[in-house]
Amino acid sequence: MLRNLHLLRALAALAVVYFHTTSEAGLNLSPNIGSHGVDVFFVISGFTIAYIGTRSPDRFLLRRVVRIVPFYWTATLVVFSAVALAPQIFHSTRVDYVQLLCSLFFIPRETSYAGLFPTLVLGWSLNYEMYFYVTFAVALAIAPRNAPVLCCLGIVATALLIEASGVSHPSVRFYARPLVFEFVYGVCVFYLFVMADRHAGWFSQRAAIRWGLCVLALGAALLIGLEESHAGFGLPRFIVAGVPAAVLVLAALLLERMYGMSAGSNVVFLIGESSYVLYLIHPYVVYGLLRTIGWHVVNPGLPTTVGVVVVLIAVATVAAIAVHLWIEKPIRACLRRRVLRESRPLQHRAEGRDRRYWYRKTLNKSFRRFEHSQQTQSPTQRCG
Repeated sequence: MLRNLHLLRALAALAVVYFHTTSEAGLNLSPNIGSHGVDVFFVISGFTIAYIGTRSPDRFLLRRVVRIVPFYWTATLVVFSAVALAPQIFHSTRVDYVQLLCSLFFIPRETSYAGLFPTLVLGWSLNYEMYFYVTFAVALAIAPRNAPVLCCLGIVATALLIEASGVSHPSVRFYARPLVFEFVYGVCVFYLFVMADRHAGWFSQRAAIRWGLCVLALGAALLIGLEESHAGFGLPRFIVAGVPAAVLVLAALLLERMYGMSAGSNVVFLIGESSYVLYLIHPYVVYGLLRTIGWHVVNPGLPTTVGVVVVLIAVATVAAIAVHLWIEKPIRACLRRRVLRESRPLQHRAEGRDRRYWYRKTLNKSFRRFEHSQQTQSPTQRCG
Protein backbone atom coordinates (compact mmCIF):
# COMPACT_ATOMS: atom_id res chain seq x y z
CA MET A 1 0.00 0.00 0.00
CA LEU A 2 1.34 3.44 -0.94
CA ARG A 3 0.17 5.45 2.06
CA ASN A 4 1.69 8.72 0.85
CA LEU A 5 -0.83 8.73 -1.99
CA HIS A 6 -3.55 8.96 0.67
CA LEU A 7 -1.69 11.90 2.21
CA LEU A 8 -1.50 13.67 -1.16
CA ARG A 9 -5.16 12.94 -1.89
CA ALA A 10 -6.12 14.35 1.49
CA LEU A 11 -4.03 17.50 0.99
CA ALA A 12 -5.28 18.00 -2.58
CA ALA A 13 -8.92 17.63 -1.54
CA LEU A 14 -8.52 19.97 1.44
CA ALA A 15 -6.79 22.51 -0.82
CA VAL A 16 -9.77 22.50 -3.18
CA VAL A 17 -12.14 22.84 -0.20
CA TYR A 18 -10.14 25.83 1.00
CA PHE A 19 -10.27 27.35 -2.48
CA HIS A 20 -14.07 27.18 -2.66
CA THR A 21 -14.46 28.29 0.96
CA THR A 22 -12.47 31.47 0.29
CA SER A 23 -13.82 32.08 -3.24
CA GLU A 24 -16.23 34.85 -4.24
CA ALA A 25 -19.14 32.46 -3.74
CA GLY A 26 -17.81 31.74 -0.24
CA LEU A 27 -16.07 34.15 2.11
CA ASN A 28 -14.40 36.15 -0.68
CA LEU A 29 -10.93 36.15 0.90
CA SER A 30 -7.48 36.78 -0.51
CA PRO A 31 -5.28 35.01 -1.37
CA ASN A 32 -7.74 32.54 -2.85
CA ILE A 33 -5.62 29.51 -3.70
CA GLY A 34 -6.07 25.73 -3.68
CA SER A 35 -7.78 24.97 -6.99
CA HIS A 36 -4.61 23.36 -8.30
CA GLY A 37 -5.21 20.47 -5.98
CA VAL A 38 -7.02 19.14 -9.05
CA ASP A 39 -3.69 19.03 -10.89
CA VAL A 40 -2.28 16.83 -8.13
CA PHE A 41 -5.35 14.57 -8.45
CA PHE A 42 -4.80 14.19 -12.20
CA VAL A 43 -1.13 13.27 -11.77
CA ILE A 44 -2.03 10.78 -9.01
CA SER A 45 -4.68 9.30 -11.30
CA GLY A 46 -2.16 8.91 -14.13
CA PHE A 47 0.25 7.09 -11.82
CA THR A 48 -2.41 4.94 -10.15
CA ILE A 49 -4.04 3.79 -13.38
CA ALA A 50 -0.68 2.85 -14.90
CA TYR A 51 0.28 1.10 -11.65
CA ILE A 52 -2.88 -0.99 -11.22
CA GLY A 53 -3.67 -1.32 -14.93
CA THR A 54 -0.39 -3.06 -15.70
CA ARG A 55 -0.69 -5.31 -12.64
CA SER A 56 -4.40 -6.16 -12.87
CA PRO A 57 -5.59 -5.54 -16.44
CA ASP A 58 -8.53 -7.95 -16.16
CA ARG A 59 -11.86 -6.09 -16.33
CA PHE A 60 -10.02 -2.81 -15.85
CA LEU A 61 -12.78 -0.51 -17.11
CA LEU A 62 -15.51 -2.33 -15.19
CA ARG A 63 -13.52 -1.97 -11.98
CA ARG A 64 -13.09 1.74 -12.63
CA VAL A 65 -16.81 2.13 -13.26
CA VAL A 66 -17.61 0.35 -9.99
CA ARG A 67 -15.18 2.68 -8.22
CA ILE A 68 -16.33 5.97 -9.72
CA VAL A 69 -19.89 5.75 -10.98
CA PRO A 70 -22.16 4.69 -8.06
CA PHE A 71 -21.48 7.66 -5.79
CA TYR A 72 -21.22 10.13 -8.67
CA TRP A 73 -24.61 9.08 -10.00
CA THR A 74 -26.10 9.17 -6.51
CA ALA A 75 -24.77 12.66 -5.79
CA THR A 76 -25.81 13.92 -9.25
CA LEU A 77 -29.38 12.65 -8.81
CA VAL A 78 -29.59 14.11 -5.30
CA VAL A 79 -28.51 17.53 -6.57
CA PHE A 80 -30.89 17.31 -9.55
CA SER A 81 -33.77 16.45 -7.20
CA ALA A 82 -32.85 19.35 -4.92
CA VAL A 83 -32.83 21.70 -7.91
CA ALA A 84 -36.29 20.48 -8.93
CA LEU A 85 -37.61 21.11 -5.40
CA ALA A 86 -35.84 24.41 -4.67
CA PRO A 87 -34.42 25.95 -7.87
CA GLN A 88 -33.91 29.34 -6.22
CA ILE A 89 -31.08 27.94 -4.09
CA PHE A 90 -28.85 27.01 -7.03
CA HIS A 91 -27.08 29.48 -9.30
CA SER A 92 -25.41 27.23 -11.88
CA THR A 93 -27.78 24.24 -12.11
CA ARG A 94 -31.18 23.90 -13.78
CA VAL A 95 -33.78 21.19 -14.28
CA ASP A 96 -32.34 20.12 -17.61
CA TYR A 97 -32.91 16.45 -18.45
CA VAL A 98 -30.56 16.46 -21.44
CA GLN A 99 -27.82 17.92 -19.25
CA LEU A 100 -28.61 15.31 -16.59
CA LEU A 101 -28.13 12.45 -19.07
CA CYS A 102 -24.93 13.97 -20.40
CA SER A 103 -23.67 14.38 -16.84
CA LEU A 104 -24.47 10.80 -15.90
CA PHE A 105 -22.60 9.48 -18.92
CA PHE A 106 -19.62 11.84 -18.62
CA ILE A 107 -20.35 13.77 -21.81
CA PRO A 108 -19.23 17.43 -21.64
CA ARG A 109 -22.06 19.69 -22.81
CA GLU A 110 -22.09 23.47 -22.85
CA THR A 111 -25.13 25.30 -21.46
CA SER A 112 -26.00 28.98 -21.22
CA TYR A 113 -26.28 28.84 -17.42
CA ALA A 114 -23.25 26.71 -16.45
CA GLY A 115 -20.84 26.61 -19.36
CA LEU A 116 -19.25 23.17 -19.57
CA PHE A 117 -20.00 22.28 -15.95
CA PRO A 118 -22.26 19.22 -15.50
CA THR A 119 -25.20 18.89 -13.11
CA LEU A 120 -22.84 18.06 -10.25
CA VAL A 121 -20.51 21.01 -10.73
CA LEU A 122 -17.19 19.35 -9.91
CA GLY A 123 -18.03 16.42 -12.15
CA TRP A 124 -16.16 18.28 -14.91
CA SER A 125 -12.93 16.66 -13.69
CA LEU A 126 -14.59 13.23 -13.76
CA ASN A 127 -15.32 13.78 -17.45
CA TYR A 128 -11.55 13.93 -17.92
CA GLU A 129 -11.00 10.97 -15.61
CA MET A 130 -13.44 8.78 -17.54
CA TYR A 131 -11.87 9.85 -20.83
CA PHE A 132 -8.52 8.73 -19.45
CA TYR A 133 -9.95 5.40 -18.24
CA VAL A 134 -11.56 4.64 -21.60
CA THR A 135 -8.36 5.51 -23.47
CA PHE A 136 -6.33 3.31 -21.15
CA ALA A 137 -8.83 0.44 -21.54
CA VAL A 138 -8.50 0.67 -25.34
CA ALA A 139 -4.71 0.66 -24.97
CA LEU A 140 -4.93 -2.44 -22.76
CA ALA A 141 -6.99 -4.20 -25.40
CA ILE A 142 -4.43 -3.38 -28.12
CA ALA A 143 -1.13 -3.87 -26.27
CA PRO A 144 -1.43 -4.86 -22.59
CA ARG A 145 2.30 -4.66 -21.84
CA ASN A 146 2.70 -1.19 -23.35
CA ALA A 147 -0.73 0.16 -22.46
CA PRO A 148 0.53 3.19 -20.46
CA VAL A 149 2.71 4.41 -23.34
CA LEU A 150 0.01 3.76 -25.92
CA CYS A 151 -2.55 5.57 -23.77
CA CYS A 152 -0.30 8.62 -23.49
CA LEU A 153 0.26 8.66 -27.23
CA GLY A 154 -3.50 8.47 -27.76
CA ILE A 155 -4.18 11.40 -25.42
CA VAL A 156 -1.49 13.59 -26.98
CA ALA A 157 -2.47 12.65 -30.55
CA THR A 158 -6.16 13.37 -29.88
CA ALA A 159 -5.37 16.80 -28.45
CA LEU A 160 -3.10 17.67 -31.39
CA LEU A 161 -5.61 16.44 -33.97
CA ILE A 162 -8.40 18.52 -32.43
CA GLU A 163 -6.17 21.59 -32.46
CA ALA A 164 -5.05 20.97 -36.03
CA SER A 165 -8.59 20.34 -37.28
CA GLY A 166 -9.78 23.76 -36.17
CA VAL A 167 -12.93 22.31 -34.57
CA SER A 168 -14.63 24.94 -32.43
CA HIS A 169 -17.36 22.89 -30.76
CA PRO A 170 -16.81 23.16 -26.97
CA SER A 171 -17.63 19.51 -26.30
CA VAL A 172 -14.89 18.43 -28.71
CA ARG A 173 -12.34 21.03 -27.69
CA PHE A 174 -12.83 19.91 -24.09
CA TYR A 175 -10.50 16.98 -24.83
CA ALA A 176 -7.82 19.22 -26.30
CA ARG A 177 -7.33 21.25 -23.15
CA PRO A 178 -3.73 20.95 -21.92
CA LEU A 179 -4.98 19.62 -18.56
CA VAL A 180 -5.17 16.17 -20.18
CA PHE A 181 -1.37 16.14 -20.35
CA GLU A 182 -1.26 15.87 -16.56
CA PHE A 183 -2.42 12.25 -16.87
CA VAL A 184 0.63 11.75 -19.07
CA TYR A 185 2.78 13.25 -16.31
CA GLY A 186 1.33 10.68 -13.92
CA VAL A 187 2.23 7.84 -16.28
CA CYS A 188 5.77 9.25 -16.53
CA VAL A 189 5.92 9.26 -12.73
CA PHE A 190 4.95 5.58 -12.82
CA TYR A 191 7.84 4.68 -15.12
CA LEU A 192 10.33 6.74 -13.09
CA PHE A 193 9.06 5.06 -9.93
CA VAL A 194 9.48 1.59 -11.43
CA MET A 195 13.01 2.44 -12.62
CA ALA A 196 13.97 3.76 -9.18
CA ASP A 197 12.47 0.72 -7.47
CA ARG A 198 14.89 -1.50 -9.38
CA HIS A 199 17.75 0.37 -7.70
CA ALA A 200 16.25 0.55 -4.20
CA GLY A 201 19.50 -0.60 -2.62
CA TRP A 202 21.45 2.22 -4.21
CA PHE A 203 18.93 4.79 -2.94
CA SER A 204 18.83 3.37 0.59
CA GLN A 205 22.60 3.81 0.97
CA ARG A 206 22.43 7.52 0.20
CA ALA A 207 20.68 9.42 2.96
CA ALA A 208 21.37 12.74 1.25
CA ILE A 209 18.91 11.82 -1.49
CA ARG A 210 16.20 11.40 1.14
CA TRP A 211 16.60 15.00 2.28
CA GLY A 212 16.81 16.13 -1.30
CA LEU A 213 13.45 14.46 -1.99
CA CYS A 214 11.98 16.15 1.09
CA VAL A 215 13.15 19.54 -0.21
CA LEU A 216 11.77 18.73 -3.68
CA ALA A 217 8.36 17.74 -2.28
CA LEU A 218 8.10 20.83 -0.08
CA GLY A 219 9.38 23.12 -2.83
CA ALA A 220 6.94 21.68 -5.38
CA ALA A 221 4.00 22.16 -3.01
CA LEU A 222 5.03 25.76 -2.27
CA LEU A 223 5.54 26.48 -5.97
CA ILE A 224 2.03 25.28 -6.79
CA GLY A 225 0.55 27.69 -4.25
CA LEU A 226 2.87 30.55 -5.27
CA GLU A 227 2.16 30.28 -8.98
CA GLU A 228 -1.58 30.10 -8.32
CA SER A 229 -1.48 33.26 -6.22
CA HIS A 230 0.34 34.97 -9.11
CA ALA A 231 -1.92 33.62 -11.88
CA GLY A 232 0.72 31.20 -13.14
CA PHE A 233 3.20 33.98 -13.92
CA GLY A 234 1.59 34.11 -17.36
CA LEU A 235 2.51 30.50 -18.19
CA PRO A 236 0.14 27.62 -19.02
CA ARG A 237 -1.33 25.80 -16.04
CA PHE A 238 -0.26 22.34 -17.20
CA ILE A 239 3.35 23.54 -16.98
CA VAL A 240 3.47 25.73 -13.88
CA ALA A 241 1.09 23.51 -11.86
CA GLY A 242 1.26 20.14 -13.62
CA VAL A 243 5.05 19.75 -13.56
CA PRO A 244 5.42 20.64 -9.84
CA ALA A 245 2.49 18.30 -9.10
CA ALA A 246 4.36 15.48 -10.86
CA VAL A 247 7.54 16.27 -8.90
CA LEU A 248 5.53 16.29 -5.66
CA VAL A 249 3.92 12.91 -6.36
CA LEU A 250 7.21 11.28 -7.44
CA ALA A 251 9.09 12.61 -4.40
CA ALA A 252 6.36 11.40 -2.01
CA LEU A 253 6.34 7.94 -3.58
CA LEU A 254 10.12 7.58 -3.49
CA LEU A 255 10.33 8.76 0.12
CA GLU A 256 7.96 5.99 1.10
CA ARG A 257 9.36 3.20 -1.03
CA MET A 258 13.08 3.92 -0.60
CA TYR A 259 13.25 5.36 2.91
CA GLY A 260 10.06 4.26 4.65
CA MET A 261 8.89 7.85 5.19
CA SER A 262 5.12 7.63 4.98
CA ALA A 263 2.00 9.10 6.55
CA GLY A 264 1.08 6.51 9.16
CA SER A 265 -1.79 8.46 10.68
CA ASN A 266 -5.21 6.82 10.57
CA VAL A 267 -6.78 10.27 10.30
CA VAL A 268 -4.77 11.03 7.16
CA PHE A 269 -5.64 7.63 5.73
CA LEU A 270 -9.34 8.17 6.42
CA ILE A 271 -9.41 11.64 4.83
CA GLY A 272 -7.48 10.27 1.86
CA GLU A 273 -9.99 7.45 1.42
CA SER A 274 -12.82 9.98 1.70
CA SER A 275 -11.19 12.50 -0.66
CA TYR A 276 -13.35 11.49 -3.64
CA VAL A 277 -16.54 12.18 -1.70
CA LEU A 278 -15.08 15.32 -0.11
CA TYR A 279 -14.11 16.71 -3.49
CA LEU A 280 -17.57 16.19 -4.99
CA ILE A 281 -19.84 17.32 -2.13
CA HIS A 282 -17.93 20.06 -0.34
CA PRO A 283 -19.26 23.04 -2.38
CA TYR A 284 -22.81 22.13 -1.41
CA VAL A 285 -21.84 21.76 2.26
CA VAL A 286 -19.82 24.99 2.40
CA TYR A 287 -22.16 27.20 0.38
CA GLY A 288 -25.20 25.63 2.02
CA LEU A 289 -23.89 26.49 5.49
CA LEU A 290 -22.97 30.04 4.52
CA ARG A 291 -26.41 30.67 3.03
CA THR A 292 -28.13 29.04 5.99
CA ILE A 293 -26.40 31.24 8.57
CA GLY A 294 -26.60 34.28 6.26
CA TRP A 295 -22.93 35.23 6.50
CA HIS A 296 -22.73 38.98 5.79
CA VAL A 297 -20.09 40.12 8.27
CA VAL A 298 -18.02 43.09 7.10
CA ASN A 299 -14.37 43.08 8.22
CA PRO A 300 -14.84 40.27 10.75
CA GLY A 301 -11.20 40.26 11.84
CA LEU A 302 -8.49 37.66 11.38
CA PRO A 303 -9.35 35.34 14.34
CA THR A 304 -13.02 35.16 13.34
CA THR A 305 -12.19 34.62 9.68
CA VAL A 306 -9.70 31.84 10.44
CA GLY A 307 -12.22 30.24 12.80
CA VAL A 308 -14.98 30.28 10.19
CA VAL A 309 -12.69 28.83 7.51
CA VAL A 310 -11.54 26.05 9.83
CA VAL A 311 -15.09 25.21 10.89
CA LEU A 312 -16.38 25.10 7.30
CA ILE A 313 -13.52 22.86 6.16
CA ALA A 314 -13.96 20.63 9.23
CA VAL A 315 -17.71 20.26 8.71
CA ALA A 316 -17.25 19.43 5.02
CA THR A 317 -14.56 16.87 5.91
CA VAL A 318 -16.63 15.20 8.63
CA ALA A 319 -19.64 15.07 6.31
CA ALA A 320 -17.52 13.48 3.57
CA ILE A 321 -16.10 10.89 5.98
CA ALA A 322 -19.61 10.00 7.17
CA VAL A 323 -20.87 9.63 3.59
CA HIS A 324 -17.82 7.57 2.66
CA LEU A 325 -18.13 5.18 5.60
CA TRP A 326 -21.90 4.73 5.62
CA ILE A 327 -22.91 5.18 1.98
CA GLU A 328 -20.12 5.08 -0.61
CA LYS A 329 -17.96 2.33 0.87
CA PRO A 330 -20.78 -0.18 1.58
CA ILE A 331 -22.26 0.33 -1.91
CA ARG A 332 -18.87 -0.12 -3.53
CA ALA A 333 -18.16 -3.26 -1.51
CA CYS A 334 -21.55 -4.69 -2.45
CA LEU A 335 -20.96 -4.04 -6.15
CA ARG A 336 -17.51 -5.60 -5.98
CA ARG A 337 -19.02 -8.76 -4.54
CA ARG A 338 -21.98 -8.91 -6.90
CA VAL A 339 -20.62 -7.44 -10.14
CA LEU A 340 -16.92 -8.25 -9.95
CA ARG A 341 -17.34 -11.38 -7.80
CA GLU A 342 -14.47 -10.20 -5.62
CA SER A 343 -13.83 -11.16 -2.02
CA ARG A 344 -11.52 -9.14 0.16
CA PRO A 345 -8.17 -10.76 1.01
CA LEU A 346 -7.73 -11.75 4.65
CA GLN A 347 -5.05 -9.09 5.12
CA HIS A 348 -7.39 -6.34 3.93
CA ARG A 349 -10.13 -7.65 6.18
CA ALA A 350 -7.79 -7.47 9.15
CA GLU A 351 -6.74 -3.93 8.19
CA GLY A 352 -10.38 -2.95 7.87
CA ARG A 353 -11.17 -4.38 11.31
CA ASP A 354 -8.21 -2.49 12.79
CA ARG A 355 -9.36 0.80 11.26
CA ARG A 356 -12.96 0.26 12.37
CA TYR A 357 -11.68 -0.45 15.89
CA TRP A 358 -9.67 2.78 15.80
CA TYR A 359 -12.68 4.77 14.57
CA ARG A 360 -14.89 3.38 17.37
CA LYS A 361 -12.17 3.92 19.97
CA THR A 362 -11.67 7.55 18.90
CA LEU A 363 -15.41 8.27 18.93
CA ASN A 364 -15.83 6.62 22.33
CA LYS A 365 -12.99 8.73 23.75
CA SER A 366 -14.65 11.89 22.43
CA PHE A 367 -18.00 10.94 23.96
CA ARG A 368 -16.36 10.13 27.32
CA ARG A 369 -14.57 13.50 27.38
CA PHE A 370 -17.85 15.28 26.61
CA GLU A 371 -19.73 13.39 29.34
CA HIS A 372 -16.94 14.10 31.84
CA SER A 373 -16.99 17.81 31.01
CA GLN A 374 -20.76 17.88 31.45
CA GLN A 375 -20.54 16.15 34.84
CA THR A 376 -17.84 18.50 36.14
CA GLN A 377 -19.68 21.66 35.04
CA SER A 378 -22.30 23.35 37.13
CA PRO A 379 -25.87 23.60 35.74
CA THR A 380 -25.27 27.31 35.05
CA GLN A 381 -22.14 26.57 33.02
CA ARG A 382 -23.94 23.89 30.99
CA CYS A 383 -26.67 26.33 30.03
CA GLY A 384 -24.05 28.84 28.89
